[in-house]
Amino acid sequence: MIKDRLENGHKYDGLHKNFRMVMEILQSLNLEELQPGHIELDGKYVYINVDEVNGRSGEEAKIEAHKKYIDIQVPITGKEVMGVMPVAELNDIATPYDEEKDFMLYGDKITNWESVEPGEFIIFFPEDGHAPLVECGNGHRKLVVKISVEPNKEKPTL
Repeated sequence: MIKDRLENGHKYDGLHKNFRMVMEILQSLNLEELQPGHIELDGKYVYINVDEVNGRSGEEAKIEAHKKYIDIQVPITGKEVMGVMPVAELNDIATPYDEEKDFMLYGDKITNWESVEPGEFIIFFPEDGHAPLVECGNGHRKLVVKISVEPNKEKPTL
């Protein structure tokens, strides 16, 4: 997991071949003007979902994990609290892994919380379990970039 400000996104270019392109796009967008929807950048390899969702309490939150995608999450309309725990420390599988949806849920008690403000981002790698949307209220808007851990081999670096 990495948490930082959007203007520092360039520091992470070397972690994945598509991070530079994604961070440049995130820094160039007027996030407040984005409407909910799907923005395709490189097909199934890199895309953005702009979501408008209702928050939940920490007691309601469940930790999710992915195996095929890295998440870069950016709150737009206000602070969002996220539970964060290493997948290696999780034992209580609430929803088994669904390969098609690249999603599973854990029922373990969340012991670590991160607060993410507009202008900041948080990166979750497959080894990072995360419980987003805590204490953010209803109608919360956020952006989630999905980056395949297997970069598109048919295209050069974007």
